[in-house]
Amino acid sequence: MASHRPIWIPPEIWRVIFSFATLPPESHFVLEYVPFQRGREYEETSGYLEEESSRLNICLALIRVCRSWKTIGEEFLYHHVRLSNNASALHNFVSGLRRSADQDGLGGIGRFVWRLELPDAYFRTRPAYPLQQIATSLAELLQLCWRVQILVRPPLRLDAGDGQLWGELIHEPLHKKPTIYSNLRRLEWSESDLDFRIHGETSGQRLSEILLRSPNLEYLSLCADLIPNISPTPSLRTLRLNRSHYASRQMKEAATTRPHLPNLTHLILQASLPSAALSFLSTVGQHLCVLEFTFAPQIIYSSDQLQRIFSRCPALEELVYHLGAPELSACQHPSIRRIRLKINTDEWFPPKHVVSTQFDLFSGPAFPRLYLHDATKSFVRRHSASPLLARIYKRGCAILYTDGTAVPLRAYD
Repeated sequence: MASHRPIWIPPEIWRVIFSFATLPPESHFVLEYVPFQRGREYEETSGYLEEESSRLNICLALIRVCRSWKTIGEEFLYHHVRLSNNASALHNFVSGLRRSADQDGLGGIGRFVWRLELPDAYFRTRPAYPLQQIATSLAELLQLCWRVQILVRPPLRLDAGDGQLWGELIHEPLHKKPTIYSNLRRLEWSESDLDFRIHGETSGQRLSEILLRSPNLEYLSLCADLIPNISPTPSLRTLRLNRSHYASRQMKEAATTRPHLPNLTHLILQASLPSAALSFLSTVGQHLCVLEFTFAPQIIYSSDQLQRIFSRCPALEELVYHLGAPELSACQHPSIRRIRLKINTDEWFPPKHVVSTQFDLFSGPAFPRLYLHDATKSFVRRHSASPLLARIYKRGCAILYTDGTAVPLRAYD
């Protein structure tokens, strides 16, 4: 009876197979600006959490098959790490990072962490023992996960346990672990006045320290009541701001420091900006090429507000927003050349007068291209859309889908 020897497959092939089976959605690993990128709060659905749990179970099953699969599979198991608010789990994870770093001499399993999400309110269980026994800090986490490219700090829950856990992580200044985060390219940081009430200025200080030690940071998403000093990040290309109640004093101080951001070309506004924030915008808006307004049905920008924003962005070339959300009044900008319009009639379609008013934005002196981000292509089939598109088309503007194909002329009839 002939014996059958197992077929040897190169590790490179196994990595392709493992990556297909175990990696999270690509949206979790986008480093640069992408139009209409959904906020984290829109992606954390029950369906997503079930898929994430299934993905982790697949990773665990693969690394338990044999030693060679364990060696390959660990890279994908730790590619995307989400820390829970379980003190015991956090303690075990940090202990594993330390132990593996001491044993292999290559940086341990921390070298596989590409995206790190700090304690998350979506994954929360009762702490197994007092939080003081965690004996770790944010500084140590970033030192052990030294190759991380995306760092996410979710919002703090109104919960004593969450506040205590976060306080334990940020108690140590980052300069105690003098590490430069040269690989960090994207930072998503959320905090509120709740952080200030519980931890004082400590949380904001840790954020400023991270920015100071991240020379290659390209994308900063900031949901905070205070805007920190972002001058030490000249590599920053995209800034996303979310909150409408910024502290005026801090905002004015940020503006007077005149942050040096020569490469900032993309600004995403997830909330309306008060006058103090506009002062800040006047110092960073000189090189902005793309301005995006995120989906926000509760916000209305008057023509005066838009003009104040536009006047601080003289080189603006592209305007990006959702149809009817926020509501935008007619306002012209001489340098705009492209408009990207997000349309999802299944989820949101504003009243006709809002749509008509918003299309008046297209009456500017010269913008040659309108891109419709309409996956179902249902907007052009609406009877009310025909005169709006016809008005633009007769001005000589090209109306295109995102793949570059022209919207058919019959849509304007």
